[in-house]
Amino acid sequence: MRSWKHRRGGSVPPFVDPAFADALAGKSETRSNRKRDYKALQLCRQVQRVISLALGGEAGDEVLREIYVADVRPVEGSSQLLVFVTVPAEAPVVEVLERLERVAPRLRAEMAAAITRKRAPELAFVPVGPLEVGHE
Repeated sequence: MRSWKHRRGGSVPPFVDPAFADALAGKSETRSNRKRDYKALQLCRQVQRVISLALGGEAGDEVLREIYVADVRPVEGSSQLLVFVTVPAEAPVVEVLERLERVAPRLRAEMAAAITRKRAPELAFVPVGPLEVGHE
């Protein structure tokens, strides 16, 4: 019996899943991961609302007013966010991305004012077609 304790570095026999044993013992890493994931998703929802409202109020740019923020996902531990936007069919994707990059500093400033974080995440825009909006 000593051999499997020594080999596994604990009291888990080789036929027991270590993650299951940790969960039974109350040493769940998944709980902290779930909390971190929940916070990241909460941030993404907040950012999606703020950017949608900011783009909708873009009085001087009709193309940006027609953009729909389909989704926001965290990258690199929420230090950067991918903003998935639907591009109007009549607008060239490259032109829309250039316009978004031009207003990105203002969008980031509005986002920073609306969320409570030490540092506002960087934004990266990803164009998606109308059929790609429903993800996973």
